[in-house]
Amino acid sequence: MIKHKSKSLEQVLFSSFFATIGAFLAAYSIEVFLVPNQIIDGGIIGISILISRIFSNPSILYPLVVILNLPFVFLAYKSFGRSFVIQMMISVIAFALLGAWIEHSQLPIFSPYRGDLLEIVVTGGLILGLGVGLIIRSGGCLDGTEILGILVSKRYGFTVGNIVLAANLIIFAFAGVVFGDWHAPIQ
Repeated sequence: MIKHKSKSLEQVLFSSFFATIGAFLAAYSIEVFLVPNQIIDGGIIGISILISRIFSNPSILYPLVVILNLPFVFLAYKSFGRSFVIQMMISVIAFALLGAWIEHSQLPIFSPYRGDLLEIVVTGGLILGLGVGLIIRSGGCLDGTEILGILVSKRYGFTVGNIVLAANLIIFAFAGVVFGDWHAPIQ
């Protein structure tokens, strides 16, 4: 088991603040750039986007992110300890709450971005990557597939990146099959 040092209250609050900023950036990217332009993400968020599109119900996206991450919270607790799980839950819950708020907000800054597809993918991806990077830097994660990647890599020797890539390829292939459109999955 990976043990994390105990953090002071100040360190926990500091990490939680940056995890929340990261969650906001990730939710902003999903709501403003990716989902309105029929582009999916990988991991649990991508699976949640797919399910919400299959059922034509965008309001289930964020509850699904929380629900589908729950088994990974258990795995993370057993493998990485309480501190990591707390940061993960702060990140996931902040992402879900902020994403739902952005989805229903009437503020112009949260309006779907329409433009060139390459511009949408690059800008959305950069904002999403920055958000996820802040979350990871704060000691948590936003997606259970990262936990799965770490655990499988320790046991079988594959890199975390290869495992996450394989999971994402499966998700993108499923999206292509389900929607009969390979445009969004190969972006």
